[in-house]
Amino acid sequence: MKTETPQEEKAAPRRRSTRILLRVPLIINVVGESPETEWETVETITVSQHGAMVRSKQNFQVGDTLEIRVRDRDRSAHARVAWRSGEVTPQGVELGFEILDEDGFWEITFPPDRWSVKTRPRSEEP
Repeated sequence: MKTETPQEEKAAPRRRSTRILLRVPLIINVVGESPETEWETVETITVSQHGAMVRSKQNFQVGDTLEIRVRDRDRSAHARVAWRSGEVTPQGVELGFEILDEDGFWEITFPPDRWSVKTRPRSEEP
């Protein structure tokens, strides 16, 4: 019987798409909040086809559904807070969110994923 090594037991799930460093100015708010609730101005740190990471001063929680809008553009989407760092800095807390709407929100072409490119094992190389 094969036993798993600690690395195999705790293997992280693969990302759905490559992350890139990109600053995109956004405004965000929890979906369904009252009209008086202020939208927060944030900027992305990294983006992927399926989401992004930002720093926020608001107390968004994992599972919150956000409306995200690109500032000065007529583009918005719903997103779910998927991750929140435990460390709070003067710039706020880091949040990772996944976009719930269709792909293409960022309107950019992403590089191919490193892990989806099949490579031949060295033993099969010419």
